[in-house]
Amino acid sequence: MPMRRYFAFLFSLLVFSPVIAGAATDVCAKPFVSIRDIQDEEILHPQLTGTLYQRAFLKLAQRLSLENLNTVESYAHTLSLRLTKEQTESFKAEYTRFAQADSYEAFLQIIKKADYWKSSLRLPNAYVALVAALARHMGEIHLNTAEVEALWLSQNWPALDSLSLTRQLAQLSGALDKRRHLTVAEYTVSLRALGKDCTNITEQTLQKKLREDFWLTLRNKQATRFAGSKVLLNQDTLVELPALRLPSQQLRLGEARPVALKAYANEDFRTYIGKRHEINRKDNLEVIRFFHGNYGDAPFAVVNKKEKLIQFFRADGQELSRNSIETYPGDELNSGGAGIYHFTTQQDGFVFLQAERDLQIRAAFKTSASLSRDMVVYVLPETADHHFRIRNHRLTFGAAKVFRNRMAYNYSPMNRAFKTVQIKVDLNDSFAQNYAQALQDEKTTLMGLLNIEDDEYNMLAEFAFAVMAPETNYGKNWKYRLKELAPVVIALLKGNGLDTDENSRGPTQIKRIPQVIIDKYKMEKSDLKDPKSAAIATLAFSADLLKDLRNVAWQHPAIVEENLQDYLYYLYQGRRWEIRNATATPDQNASIKKIKKAVLLMTIQNN
Repeated sequence: MPMRRYFAFLFSLLVFSPVIAGAATDVCAKPFVSIRDIQDEEILHPQLTGTLYQRAFLKLAQRLSLENLNTVESYAHTLSLRLTKEQTESFKAEYTRFAQADSYEAFLQIIKKADYWKSSLRLPNAYVALVAALARHMGEIHLNTAEVEALWLSQNWPALDSLSLTRQLAQLSGALDKRRHLTVAEYTVSLRALGKDCTNITEQTLQKKLREDFWLTLRNKQATRFAGSKVLLNQDTLVELPALRLPSQQLRLGEARPVALKAYANEDFRTYIGKRHEINRKDNLEVIRFFHGNYGDAPFAVVNKKEKLIQFFRADGQELSRNSIETYPGDELNSGGAGIYHFTTQQDGFVFLQAERDLQIRAAFKTSASLSRDMVVYVLPETADHHFRIRNHRLTFGAAKVFRNRMAYNYSPMNRAFKTVQIKVDLNDSFAQNYAQALQDEKTTLMGLLNIEDDEYNMLAEFAFAVMAPETNYGKNWKYRLKELAPVVIALLKGNGLDTDENSRGPTQIKRIPQVIIDKYKMEKSDLKDPKSAAIATLAFSADLLKDLRNVAWQHPAIVEENLQDYLYYLYQGRRWEIRNATATPDQNASIKKIKKAVLLMTIQNN
């Protein structure tokens, strides 16, 4: 599509064209019952059936774009994870309109395991229609009953790639070749081009006639064939698929361009993290301006979609000017949503931005203001579900509660940069000193092995050291020393025979060494009495727990990114249920109080 036509298409995203609206009445004005008789049965007007099918197809594709997923199987799997017990029970009645009730549990298992890349787990048209019905039931796709019926009807059409919903959705979403997802707004324009609902035909009538067509084609499935844009039954046209009006899907990728940093004070980790936690609790604009006032060294712009406003700032965070914008709703990446971007080009008022997450260049909004080359642009979230935060001395964007990897949003990717550190502990004890030394020396290796960031490592180093306080008093507790002297006796007392594998070992009393540590360091449980081995294994074990804690944090209203260290000990003790039931109260836990006190004995200083 030539660039000028593409800009015209983009403009139609913001201004609804009356020409498109007028075109929609033509199909509805024609008889909706065919003038032909096919084996003495009437069918819907072929163009109307085709329009309903294409609309349902585009709405499914639009939802994949919103989720930033490339296959309907991925979406089906995601739906199965979001499905509540109440929704599972209530959808069963809807399901039985299409299939037998005794197949319902099998359907739920099929969508849970769905995988486009495994042919045996790929969804045929019938299951895609059921997924669409489920998404409609859950309020995720605005389909009407007739559109779902049109998808259901398609299972009786010839088994061709061009009529396979899963294949066509994968193609359109860029799973099969290098093409970009269309944005949600672009799909909206394409849907408008297909027309509105026919007001002179009731949905009940459409549903009844489509179901009659389903039984007709099911009885005569061998007599259907596909020619051009038509599905034929014998020589009569059953369905005529209208052409879809879609923009170019050329993939445009930029290069990673992190914001330049100014020289900043080399604070110890405790001072820095306290300041970071305080600022991260403030509103998004305050966090952004703090970052540029203290760390970032570049001018920037902030887009407020709710206020339809763009503000321009100096590198130090002082506002210069503001202008109005035209934009599209939604925080999702393919809705021109919230997050960190870099300005690339501006054509006919349309501003094209490169997303931090995937480096793709998309049309974001329209404004008469001019943006400067390479300017960083922050799009504020419209909901409270997302938040800007300082992290690793950089500005990041992610989930408001804790950091999560959500494909649908322009969340900041992992930052693999790290700083070497000096770690000291205020304890006159050689074991504790050697333990801290191992945490210092192994930082680079462990960050790579465990796939964690700089701030995370330092926080986990504090915890891995401090957890010795409640567990064994830094290895000095007499019970611990007795257990280490006679591990077989402990195994016998626990009913494990001579097997000591289930024993908690080392000064931090861990039961499991992560496999990646065993492979790298050839470590065994008996090695955990050594301070270096204990430090390495405990930090790695804690890193696993941190990932788990982020996954269950949504179940406890008090947990946020800034207080994860306080709750980590609950998982360390195997008390995950206290997080799930929201009964964990670290301020009242004597062991966690010891951990907090022990953390103050450690100093982590960047080199």
